Amino acid sequence: MMTVGQLARKVGLSRTALLYYHRIGLLSPTARSPAGYRLYDGDSLERLKRIMIYRQAGLGVGEIKQLLDMPETDSSLAFKRRVAEIDREVAELRAKQRLLIRLLRESGAAAFPDMDKETWVEILRRSGMRPDQMDRWHAEFEERQPRTHRAFLLWLGIPEDEVARIRARALKKKNDRGRKRT
Repeated sequence: MMTVGQLARKVGLSRTALLYYHRIGLLSPTARSPAGYRLYDGDSLERLKRIMIYRQAGLGVGEIKQLLDMPETDSSLAFKRRVAEIDREVAELRAKQRLLIRLLRESGAAAFPDMDKETWVEILRRSGMRPDQMDRWHAEFEERQPRTHRAFLLWLGIPEDEVARIRARALKKKNDRGRKRT
């Protein structure tokens, strides 16, 4: 059994945070010592680790309470919902980023990134790549590193809907190549 202070040190939280989790009903002591101190066992430690993971994932206290009370197999809906929220937040941040880059360019300031879609395509053209080769490049990138491909396209300032079209075209190109081989 561990005291509040021992448990806090074990997981790297403050004693105050553990007492807060107790107050809101996320973590209850397993027992009390003869002197009335809260005591926690290994199951409490595991529960606390789950609470910390859920907090890291950005879940709210209410959601965490629900997740802790349900079987782990039922938790996927909450996780999918959080992933969707993060996707929306990322899209909003990307839109803000594109707006700020545009405003920087309009103001004459050096914008970051200096690279945009037009500059990138021009570099590829001047290096001798034809449109069909660029399509093959996208198809390879998409096949090997789909997340990185998407992130790169967004970094170039390409809007989300155009990124989706480029990636779909790359997948189609890859699938067409696969059919031609068979």
